[in-house]
Amino acid sequence: MNRHVLTGAASAALLAGALSARAATYQYVDWSTADVQAGTASGQITVPGAVNPVDVTFAATFADGSSGNLFFAQTAGGTNYWNPTTPYISPQVENAPPDSDILALIGGVNQIYTVTLSEPIKDPIMALVSVGSRSIPITYEFDSPFTIVSQGVGYWGGGASALDQQPNNVLAGAEGHGTIQFIGTFSKFSWVVPNPETWHGFTFGIRTTLAQEPTPPPPTPTPTPIPLPAAVWPGLALLAGVAARLRRRGV
Repeated sequence: MNRHVLTGAASAALLAGALSARAATYQYVDWSTADVQAGTASGQITVPGAVNPVDVTFAATFADGSSGNLFFAQTAGGTNYWNPTTPYISPQVENAPPDSDILALIGGVNQIYTVTLSEPIKDPIMALVSVGSRSIPITYEFDSPFTIVSQGVGYWGGGASALDQQPNNVLAGAEGHGTIQFIGTFSKFSWVVPNPETWHGFTFGIRTTLAQEPTPPPPTPTPTPIPLPAAVWPGLALLAGVAARLRRRGV
């Protein structure tokens, strides 16, 4: 093996190590209850070192506040749709959802989907299964900014470009499996799915809580020097000249 190949391999190893070092372990929702007909679910996220778990609730509602619905929910056992784990692992997120817990939607019919957290959370993630299909692409239209951090071939197929981030906080999917990350600090966010497609699932994860890792205060700005008025400079020059003459005389 020549030196150039060795250098390239070493660089690749260093890059992989750097990416791995940046990845964080996320804790996912343990969904404990779900009412498919009422469109509600609840669970908790246990964060190591935190005093209390983070409570998570989900509600599907119509604009008038009446109850919507879920397509199905798994809160204890069932098929693990997070397998394979590849679409959910990235330089930002080192672990996929650990079990089969999942909530699933069809969309359409003007429902609003809302997730509420019991305390503010920085940059939470949403893992997604089968958003849209090749023949029926769909969109998730969020009220909060996000970025796609990973995607790939998942339980129902898909690929490396099946999810597409569009303007105005819109996620388009055509058999999309992957993870998005909301940008900012949130205790609530919501989205709509204008067109129906059977079916697409999701869950949520967090890295830490705001109480454990508060946002640092902004740096103290450096004071800006205030320029002296132009009229002051002749007086200063006169004083400097007098001081110089006194020094020469030894006063």
